Amino acid sequence: MQFLKMSPTVLHTSMLLLVLLMSSFGATISAHRVYAQNSNTGLEKTTNVTLSNGKSVPIKYNISTGKLLSLVLDKDKSSLIAVVSAPSDKGNLTLEVPRDVVDTKKQGNADAQFTVHVDGKDATFRETSNNKITRTLSIDFNKDARVIEIIGTQSTVQ
Repeated sequence: MQFLKMSPTVLHTSMLLLVLLMSSFGATISAHRVYAQNSNTGLEKTTNVTLSNGKSVPIKYNISTGKLLSLVLDKDKSSLIAVVSAPSDKGNLTLEVPRDVVDTKKQGNADAQFTVHVDGKDATFRETSNNKITRTLSIDFNKDARVIEIIGTQSTVQ
């Protein structure tokens, strides 16, 4: 018996589609545990991105309305995908993104601006801080938003 083989990109896309379908029907998604944690950056919560090798990378965040249901790294596309529930009002998701998870650079290795989409459309966002290890993004989203994608140019996490 031979099993169906999928490329990592097709597998990631399939997993994201499944998560989106489940969240749109009100199902509870527990792909990543979300828990409160004190921090010096003002970001009060932490979730983990699980890499293909099983390693887990913590990501600090705040969300003003709704919940962060999951966070998925698509390393092949250098993008970080957040699945949110925003049932009642406009909101804001602030993420402290480790540079090795997703970063964006221009010629000469200088920082470039990320591309951010909410439900496939260009989003309003600000980079509120950065250092050698992380870049913090504040992303606005509207009622009923589901998928926030942060697109960079590189992902070097191992």
